[in-house]
Amino acid sequence: MLVNEAIAFAEQELKKSNNLNSRLDSEILVSHLINIPRESIYSKLKENFSHNKTEELQKLINRRVNKEPIAYILNNKEFWSTNFYIDRSVLIPRPETEVLIDLILSHLNNKKLFLNILDIGTGSGCILISLLKELIKAKGIGIDKSKKAITIAKINSVSQKVYTRALFKNINLEEIKFDKKFDIIVSNPPYLPDVSLKNLNLDIKLYEPKIALQGGVQGVDFLLKIIELASKILKINGLLALEIGDNQFYVIAKYLKIKRLKILDKYTLINKQVRCLLATKL
Repeated sequence: MLVNEAIAFAEQELKKSNNLNSRLDSEILVSHLINIPRESIYSKLKENFSHNKTEELQKLINRRVNKEPIAYILNNKEFWSTNFYIDRSVLIPRPETEVLIDLILSHLNNKKLFLNILDIGTGSGCILISLLKELIKAKGIGIDKSKKAITIAKINSVSQKVYTRALFKNINLEEIKFDKKFDIIVSNPPYLPDVSLKNLNLDIKLYEPKIALQGGVQGVDFLLKIIELASKILKINGLLALEIGDNQFYVIAKYLKIKRLKILDKYTLINKQVRCLLATKL
């Protein structure tokens, strides 16, 4: 079998399961097995695809047919132009979460300051690690109530060479007690209303950790707790960056005002829903 035949085979198998990205997924799986970037696969189409790799490809196809996300199959997801190791114990990093980093960086005049960052619900550590790579003199703490997530975050901090500036702790939000205050607090917390979990795509419902998704009846439970905490441990003029869910902006904006936090910026989706916001402590 040749590489182009392997791609065609994978595409046909994935189409049977109504995979709308069957061509893309097949190219990703085949390029993974021959250890080249997907963008380079068209230069390898006439090369041999071994029998052993064909057997491996079938196993990967079976996993994808069962709705397992590509990111978990490959244990890899790109975020902020960097590849992060992930598995099913952490949420798959998503492009819109990169906006949190954009918002923070756009409101910092000096990126070489000695800043202290707190990442709440750190998961794979992708947000904190990406910030530390941009803010070369900053230090950060990432917390998560999942021990497995903390293990993943530590692995990524080592591979991204920021482990000397990143500390990861397995603690619940309610247990946070810090003597110092932070310049930046950032979080992509669980924000889906309980009722909406049953309507998620199977890729998410079957494989991604529910504790990273479920945000209470209205989806704002963790967001309100984080704002409450930020009002106590964020420095004056410090930055709070949050990712939020649909129809939550006005509730969040009202609570921020109560806690003397002023919204500086926000990111709105094409459907007019605010997905990310940046606030400062007055």
